[in-house]
Amino acid sequence: MKKQTAAAVTNAIEANSDSARNAALFEIRSLKKDLAQLEKELSSKKGESIEPAFDLIHSAFEIFRHTQVMAENKKLTEQIDDSLEKSSYKDFLDSKGARILKKPEGWHWISPAGEMHFLGAGSETQAAAEKLESIISRKRSAPKKAAAKKAAPKAEPVAEKSATEESPKEPKKAKGK
Repeated sequence: MKKQTAAAVTNAIEANSDSARNAALFEIRSLKKDLAQLEKELSSKKGESIEPAFDLIHSAFEIFRHTQVMAENKKLTEQIDDSLEKSSYKDFLDSKGARILKKPEGWHWISPAGEMHFLGAGSETQAAAEKLESIISRKRSAPKKAAAKKAAPKAEPVAEKSATEESPKEPKKAKGK
């Protein structure tokens, strides 16, 4: 559910960023036209009246404002992604039964065999989740290896037959009668 909510918020932020980007592009085009007009008026030798440069300053301010919105939205989406990642680590730890203890302080997990494992400091959720994953994967792979060793037949070393040995096709003859 957290991922769906985060995705909806992220989509709304991205839509806001896209509208800000479009508005900034419009202002840039408008500013180009205003600058071209100003250049034309300044370069002419006729005594044309120069319009106040308020449009230029206003366009530049609007461009700044829209790009500022885009930068803040980018920071927000990064923060949402980081928070979602941290919460997924915490959810993993909770699902496996790991807890934050006060004494001894930090993340701990008690295995089904009753062994307590220290996973990390309370603030290091990612490191604790990674350590728990490695502990669980070691525990799962150990029984499989032991079962594989028991199930595998022992291979007898194959020695080369000497010249004195008889082939299995020919029955051995009794030496003494």
